[in-house]
Amino acid sequence: MDRSIPVWLRAFFLLVMVQALVVALGVVAPALIPRLLPWDASPLNARFIAALYAMGWLSTLLCLRAHSYAETRIVLIEVGLVTMLLLLITLPRLAEFVPPRPFPWGWLLSYLADPLLVAALLWRMRGRDAVPPGRSRLAPLFWAYALVLGAAGMVLLALPDLAARIWPWELPAVLGQIYSTFFLGIAACALLAARDPRPSATRIFTIANLFVLALVLVVSLLHLNRFAAGASAWAWFGLCGLGVMAFGRALLQRRSARLAGSLS
Repeated sequence: MDRSIPVWLRAFFLLVMVQALVVALGVVAPALIPRLLPWDASPLNARFIAALYAMGWLSTLLCLRAHSYAETRIVLIEVGLVTMLLLLITLPRLAEFVPPRPFPWGWLLSYLADPLLVAALLWRMRGRDAVPPGRSRLAPLFWAYALVLGAAGMVLLALPDLAARIWPWELPAVLGQIYSTFFLGIAACALLAARDPRPSATRIFTIANLFVLALVLVVSLLHLNRFAAGASAWAWFGLCGLGVMAFGRALLQRRSARLAGSLS
């Protein structure tokens, strides 16, 4: 069975990496984000959105360095899910873009093309990576992560006004729905990761989520004065901190097991 990564799949990851990097620069220059998104965003919201795209940048960068399709499959699915959901939340809002407000042609075309390309790539790569039976050693972590992000994503998507009331900082409904696309996409891929017993197949997903959780903590601390005092802020920092520790511990255990195997 051919498990290598074709040139055209690497080209797709390069394309997505560049797209994500442009938005990820908003972590250091949040004023960029309102120019790139069809909707306005405060500096905290801009940096949070940029952090989510930074995760996509790192994921696709690691995919470009991968040696087998199995290492990249979950990331490919994640890109497809997130971009499809971004398209689906954009379409009902197109009526908002009336002159003098510019129509978001670039945004719309990008999130129309990306999920179609992912669907075509997954179809083209079918049969090249049969997932063996079993589950990941990190399955409990992935299940818990999927539960938290899936629940938050559903509230942000379906009940944006409720989500805005309980969110730890000021959150417009449309930005909450943008967040939901990432949360739901990551949650779905966490479930896929839990079902794959191969460490190599979940390595990039684990690294990328440790990275984004740590980056979100940094962004949150930079804008600590924008957080409302109360349980939601404590829950936010507590869950992000626990996530960093859990994913960090998972990567350390993986590295220790690999070193032990190389020495035996």
